[in-house]
Amino acid sequence: MTFIEHIKSRADIYLLILSWPLVGAFLPKPFAIGYAVLTFLLVLRTRDLTRIFIAFIAMLIFSDSRSPMFAFAETAKIGVVVLTFIFITFNFHFFKKVPNIIFKYFLPFLIFALFATLWSPDKFTAFQKAFSYGLVYFVLPLLFLKAMVSDKSFIKDVLVFFFLMLSVSLLIHAVNPEFTSLVGRYRALLGNPNGLGIFLTVMCPLVFLLEKELGEQFKENRFHFLFYAVFGLSLLLTGSRTSLIAILIFFLFNRLRYLSNTVAFILFIALIFSYELLLSTVPEFIEFLGLAEYFRLDTIEEGSGRFIAWNFAWQRVQEVFFVGGGFGYTEYVFKEHFAELSKLGHQGNAHNSFLTIWLDTGLIGILLFVTGLIRTSLLAIKNSAYALPVLFSVLFSTYFESWLAASLNPFTGLFIISLSVLINDQYLSGDEMQTEDLSK
Repeated sequence: MTFIEHIKSRADIYLLILSWPLVGAFLPKPFAIGYAVLTFLLVLRTRDLTRIFIAFIAMLIFSDSRSPMFAFAETAKIGVVVLTFIFITFNFHFFKKVPNIIFKYFLPFLIFALFATLWSPDKFTAFQKAFSYGLVYFVLPLLFLKAMVSDKSFIKDVLVFFFLMLSVSLLIHAVNPEFTSLVGRYRALLGNPNGLGIFLTVMCPLVFLLEKELGEQFKENRFHFLFYAVFGLSLLLTGSRTSLIAILIFFLFNRLRYLSNTVAFILFIALIFSYELLLSTVPEFIEFLGLAEYFRLDTIEEGSGRFIAWNFAWQRVQEVFFVGGGFGYTEYVFKEHFAELSKLGHQGNAHNSFLTIWLDTGLIGILLFVTGLIRTSLLAIKNSAYALPVLFSVLFSTYFESWLAASLNPFTGLFIISLSVLINDQYLSGDEMQTEDLSK
């Protein structure tokens, strides 16, 4: 099936996704929310997992946008996640053979995160965030893995969807750069340039793993080269240093994947601790290359405010050291001290996923989360030589950004999916590989 044929075969879902921001632009927000949730329910009624997955991820992408026409998605995405959970629950006989090891390994953390809402300063928000976090860990692995084994065109459809999201954003940028920019940097349809960078960081390993499932002949396809051209241009336009390095880490360790795991891990740790040092000691070389503006040398010395954020977060950790302040507590604290942090040169969050999880769920929570991550990672490393490159690139990103501590973003879900693909190769290639159609 050609690229055009793929688009034609899924034209209905793309037209539906396009209608969401159009309704959001011309009609009141409550109506747009209702329309988005209702139409997603209609997508669920088709029982087509490919369409469901595309609509699901599109809603998460829209929810990260700053544009008023996408304002509906912040609320609508909650309905989308809950409806997908209900859909899977009522059709669980179709999903019961799908292994969801990730949810199992992270379940102790997810339970404690819910329990930690009891002492949160905003209990309703904390419960909502913690509950949605658990739902995403439950829903996405089941949805994605089942779609891979039940729809032969699913992988190509996903790749086409990613390509369309990137290429349409670039086309909009060419026509109206203000719509897709923030402070002079490209952000596509996401909220900020670093958000787009994170999206590309987690998308890259997933795309690589999906292409691997299609076989080496797919990499000779013109679509493959066109996809990476659009991907590379999007990455360069973001100006995100962390994302650029994270993706380079993925390709570097992919080339070195036959090194022993111990040597690879030591190299990765050395790279993390030398990252800021390297950036601070090579400004003359960057200027010589004419890339001073791209690498934003004026922000390297203060780490773009990250050192300020880390110090502040660690101080607040001492106040809720063992049990945390509940999901969303980090956001609450940083907003409360926004004025004083702005004077110091920081605007944003903790810029570290593990510090954020510690603030939200305490020492108990971070230990349970890291335990789940280690158990999952060890299984992925055992099953696939590509696991370490994927893990290293994502962990590098989470060291400098807080996205892994939140669920209803377009980043965490893609990482969970990549881990699911890595640890379930036997399911994807074994006897379970069949074309079971839920629509029948």
